[in-house]
Amino acid sequence: MRMTQCFFLSCALLLGPPAFGKTVTIKKVGISPNYLVLSADGNMAYVSSYETGELLEVDLKQKAVTRAVEVGSAPLGVALGDGGKSVYVACRETGTVAVVNIQSFKVDAEIKVGGAPNAVVMGPLGYHAYVTNFGRTKEGLLNIIDTRAHTMTGTVKMGISPIALAVSPVTETVYVVNGGSNEVWTVDANQMTVTAKIPVGDAPDGIAITPDGSRLFVSNSQSNDLSVIDARMGSVLVTVPVGKSPFGVAVSPDGKRVFVVNTKSRNVSVLPTDLSSLESATFEVEKGPVGIQVAPDNRTIVVVNELSNSLSIAQVG
Repeated sequence: MRMTQCFFLSCALLLGPPAFGKTVTIKKVGISPNYLVLSADGNMAYVSSYETGELLEVDLKQKAVTRAVEVGSAPLGVALGDGGKSVYVACRETGTVAVVNIQSFKVDAEIKVGGAPNAVVMGPLGYHAYVTNFGRTKEGLLNIIDTRAHTMTGTVKMGISPIALAVSPVTETVYVVNGGSNEVWTVDANQMTVTAKIPVGDAPDGIAITPDGSRLFVSNSQSNDLSVIDARMGSVLVTVPVGKSPFGVAVSPDGKRVFVVNTKSRNVSVLPTDLSSLESATFEVEKGPVGIQVAPDNRTIVVVNELSNSLSIAQVG
């Protein structure tokens, strides 16, 4: 463990080591699936299939793909929008964000953003979506989308390789992971300005935020660790070792645990968000895990495995 700032760990009640149930695998989930988002009830997963250019609907109870729709070339990031009625899909090679109507499972709109969009997240009020974009030059972009008009309304210049992002559920501050400069940039979306740059580990790839907006967790794929950021202070509290090549990160809806996908270790690290323990527990998944989501029950963990074209579903006690 590398401490980047001295801090005091409170004597909060420990969650205790999590107990893991049997992990179930859903096979034949597209080709090179990358990102996923869960429905509001946690029964469905919506997964981007990079090689086939599709958004897939996976019924987690039936354990099968139930619907598919073409959205654009090289789809990556996905986000639930319009009150859970739509899925927004960033299509890297098309330079668009597709809006898929969940009821009809057809594309309602294609929003032109240009460049090479990568990840998409929804603002807490649902009026705006935010998209990281590698752009076509050395510097990347943050695109801002009006979800009611289905149009891009603003762009903020980013650093090198903006890959992942998170939005504060309290302030709508946007946090962008710039993988090429090993930083997280803080963006005031209303003013469309960068307000801070926070150094993290080597080659950061993933980010997640607690439901109260107080802490951010950033996976660093080359230093094999997790940077924990105090959002109010705008600095790293602690850096925690995890597995090899950590990528996707998710915080449980109750804000108690953070889950980190370790791509080359083929497992997921689990830590308490209050840092009452810095020793992570792990559970194994399939080959090439990348994306992760936690269901509303705070116990069901869904991981998308790019190299095995599958989803892993684990139960955490």
